[in-house]
Amino acid sequence: MKIKLMTIVTVIAVLLVGCSSSETVVEKSALNLRIVETTDLHGAIFPYDFINDTNETYNGDPIASLAHISSYIKDQREAEDSNNSFKLLLLDNGDRLQGQPIVNVYNNKDLNETTHIFTDVMNYMGYDATVAGNHDVEPGHIVYDNMLKQANYPWLAANLVNTTTREPYFKPYKVIEKNGAKIVVLGLTTPGVPSWLPQELWSGMEYKDMVESAKEWVVKIKEEENPDVLIGLMHSGWDYTYGGYDENATSNPNAVQLVVEQVPGFDVVLYGHDHSPAIHDLNGAKVLNAAAYAKSFAVVDINITWDGDKAEKNVTAYQLNSTDYPVDTDFISKFKVAEDETKQFVQQKVGTFTTTINSMDAAFKDAPFNDLIHELEFDVAKNQLGIEVDMTIAAPLQYDVTIEVGDVKYADMWKLYKYDNTFYVMKLTGSEIKKYLEYNYEMWMNQMNSEDDHLLNFVKDESGNIIMDENGCADTVTRYYNYDSIAGIVYTVDLSKEANSRIAIIGIDKNLDGIPDEGVSFDLNKEYKVGINSYRAGGGGGHMMAATGLTKEELPNARVITSTETGLRDYLLQWIKDKGDVTPRAFNNWKVIPADWAQKGEKKSRELYNCGAH
Repeated sequence: MKIKLMTIVTVIAVLLVGCSSSETVVEKSALNLRIVETTDLHGAIFPYDFINDTNETYNGDPIASLAHISSYIKDQREAEDSNNSFKLLLLDNGDRLQGQPIVNVYNNKDLNETTHIFTDVMNYMGYDATVAGNHDVEPGHIVYDNMLKQANYPWLAANLVNTTTREPYFKPYKVIEKNGAKIVVLGLTTPGVPSWLPQELWSGMEYKDMVESAKEWVVKIKEEENPDVLIGLMHSGWDYTYGGYDENATSNPNAVQLVVEQVPGFDVVLYGHDHSPAIHDLNGAKVLNAAAYAKSFAVVDINITWDGDKAEKNVTAYQLNSTDYPVDTDFISKFKVAEDETKQFVQQKVGTFTTTINSMDAAFKDAPFNDLIHELEFDVAKNQLGIEVDMTIAAPLQYDVTIEVGDVKYADMWKLYKYDNTFYVMKLTGSEIKKYLEYNYEMWMNQMNSEDDHLLNFVKDESGNIIMDENGCADTVTRYYNYDSIAGIVYTVDLSKEANSRIAIIGIDKNLDGIPDEGVSFDLNKEYKVGINSYRAGGGGGHMMAATGLTKEELPNARVITSTETGLRDYLLQWIKDKGDVTPRAFNNWKVIPADWAQKGEKKSRELYNCGAH
């Protein structure tokens, strides 16, 4: 009996020891947690602008880059190694895969054979997590699915659901432990993608409302993880009214403020997407957005002490300018092959322009910069899709760039067409086209009561006064990439009249010469074939919804005739190559009246618009 009893006791002891060793309790100790966030990098890897062939900005400042931020991160890693209480968390908020040409070079490589440059760089820097931004989905599954396999960090997006499994397509959150503190990073992304990108780029995925998803996942995280620190990593903007939305809109694409207001429990929320650096204190959380293009990075310091198992937290937040730190020479050396390869690629000649064009002109009137894109769209419709469209819609996709007379290079394609939009042909009635234009110019241009008023529609306060920032700059009600014009018709925009009564469509302009065709009239009841980019076709900017009364979900089936798989920038490249010599011209098919008011209003508005606050 003694032997049997001893055996039983021994077995129990072994079991108890085994149980305690498998549930090792990490001792909680003082923690100084530093969280660093980058966002909207848009290819800003190197201290060099591949598009403009320079290492300086327009005002002579150095080009900001991840190479600068890398040197800061190295310093933090050294501090982490020498101080047991100091720990670093490095996060990115998405929109990496569009912008500087280097990302397009790698988007087009075989990623089964090559690691994407951004994955390589982020692995090198030791990122802990990122979010799938809208421009990270834009290259399509063949790019981001392969990048997931290559990355040493997860892509997060709790509100992006796999339509087959009904689970998040990317990871919903990541758990990180530092000095016994459990830190959870919850990822959310803008649900605006179905309005902006063709469905084949996000096939098999459903974008869900950010607020409702946050409510669901914060409850789940608190129940299952019981975190000491909860961080929201959100690729979405702050202003929930942007684009005509409100707080009650389903799937608001800029929902960060709504999430923080309606979902308590976050210690820190890091966001991006709207390119507007900011620091807010809201609902017990520090809320930060760093500058785009690596110009700054957000830093949050959380000092944690323990009252038993309860974390006592002191949180401070600030922004740091990237170029205040030296370029990491090891970083440059490691990725030099990629930099040199891209430089060589973008400096190749494509064709010749016989005249100089500037994008800012298109913010005030019919201008060659935008009409060049109209001309391209007519060509793509006819020669790529085999369709004679009646008209095309386009906007200038750059705030202020110039293409000089002479050689046109690959790099200039990003100046002429910044985004990776594809091309759609849709059907709209004449009445809907007029509604489209009324909505467009209401957002774009001011109602003028005299020649002393502004031409552009700047943001105003309740008294009707233009809101100026500390630098003497003013923002416009909508951005330049929403300044649409329509080619193929002749029309006027009368700014002396109230909104929704400004547009007079005079006639059809098949010759694109600004002269109404004889014997053909514009018919409000007729259905027309219209060429347009994928962003606008999906409801981006709100133009299509305002014109048709349809929702963004209804638009594709109701109005799309066909579309391209290739992006307009690629077609533009080939179009210029084929032509050799190109003479950009204004069609002069639309004008603002009264003409003398428009001329003086343009001069007045240029002073504010040229401020650089865009």
